[in-house]
Amino acid sequence: MAAMLHLCLALALQTATTPDICGAWSGAAFHRGSSTPYGLEIERTDSGALAVAVSLPAIHVLHQPLGEFELRALDGGKLELGWLGTLTLGADGRTLEGTVASAFSPIDELPFTVRRVDELEFPARPELAAPLATPVWTYDARSPAWPGATFADGRVLVGVEDGRLLALDPRDGTKRWEFATGARLRSRASVEHGVVYQHSDDGCVYALDLATGKERWRVRLETEPIVRLPFDDPASRYDRFGSGVTVAQGKLFVGTHDGRVLALDPRDGKTLWTHSGNECVLAAPAVDERRVYFGGFDGRVRALDVATGKELWKFDTRKAVVSTPALAGERVIVGSRSYEFFGLDAASGASAWRHYTWFSWIESSAVVRDGSVYVGSSDTAAVTAYDARSGERRWSTDVHGWAWGEPAVGETRVYVGTCGQVGYPAPHRSGFVALDRESGKPAWRFETSAQDEAAGTTFGFPGTAALGRARVFAAGLDGKVRAFEP
Repeated sequence: MAAMLHLCLALALQTATTPDICGAWSGAAFHRGSSTPYGLEIERTDSGALAVAVSLPAIHVLHQPLGEFELRALDGGKLELGWLGTLTLGADGRTLEGTVASAFSPIDELPFTVRRVDELEFPARPELAAPLATPVWTYDARSPAWPGATFADGRVLVGVEDGRLLALDPRDGTKRWEFATGARLRSRASVEHGVVYQHSDDGCVYALDLATGKERWRVRLETEPIVRLPFDDPASRYDRFGSGVTVAQGKLFVGTHDGRVLALDPRDGKTLWTHSGNECVLAAPAVDERRVYFGGFDGRVRALDVATGKELWKFDTRKAVVSTPALAGERVIVGSRSYEFFGLDAASGASAWRHYTWFSWIESSAVVRDGSVYVGSSDTAAVTAYDARSGERRWSTDVHGWAWGEPAVGETRVYVGTCGQVGYPAPHRSGFVALDRESGKPAWRFETSAQDEAAGTTFGFPGTAALGRARVFAAGLDGKVRAFEP
């Protein structure tokens, strides 16, 4: 009885010293003159704490519980709600103002204003209104395929988690050869003049004959195999992919997990130059006649002299860059985990334009074609087209899943794989989508199921599709390689 009286007294004192903010609150968060819907739902628990749920429609997270918090009154009429930060309650008790918690916006401070409502209401998420496609053929690689597929000279090349590189016939999926490396493959193969270049997590780059799969040479770039921590490890970098090999200007260019970019001789893999001092390069460099462009985990985009590897400029995006820059004339176009998508000046690295994507990393490498740039996004689950020079947005389509891979862009359509994770707050789907290049309207779709997956498991098509022989090829985490009519 005494304990019950003590609890009742504590609750009464707390109620007397802190205002009642329980209920539903709806409004918006703001950034550089733009806004996005933002909602909170707060209710008092039996223990007297406040249970809080957040809604972030921009990334399809609705009514997501955040836990229980103690509300403290501060000087000046401010209120503190744990790690959710400091709030200001309006004089009439009908508005709350604050800053979006750093868990959702770790770099920029996003002010928000919400007002009391009877309940939170959001528009229903539109379905992908497109017919279902059926694969022309399916090949079972029996191991997850993270990086996607490459098409070249009559071969579909797919690297899988058990370290094998497979060469398939594009007509029927027949396996022509396979080559075993010493560790998982997280980068796509590159092909030039009948030679396949494959970077493996065993720390080596391999040169193979495209026709037969026979090894021509290998060179070790890292002394130890690459270690990738599971996504549920607090120290994980979410380093899903590795740098592929870029063939350009008579050289091979590749990034490493230990932060180097190297130029290699394609004849024997001999190192021509090395640029060090970066942090974890997870995507292939982009190369033009004068410069090598790449991003690193330190958030910098750098340009190097193509002949010597000397650094010419760097640009700080403020968060990890894990994609290959796209080149469009004088523009270098790249996304960042800062939630931003940049168009940089190729000569100086200065920002020519930038777009902010609410609460969503830009992991996808962009693709430029006919003056437009196409890119996927993570938690916004969208594929977006921009004008490459001005950065003006042309269209954006919700594809209902993480779009991490580089879009494959054909004459009339854009193809992208999507993936999701069991138990993730946003209900992402896994599949493969064809979009109209001019409008972004879905043309057809293919979906896989996650019903047999374990909690926390990523499923779907995380990598990049390949186009060739009037077909489009997609490889997924179910180990299946599929060919579709485009």
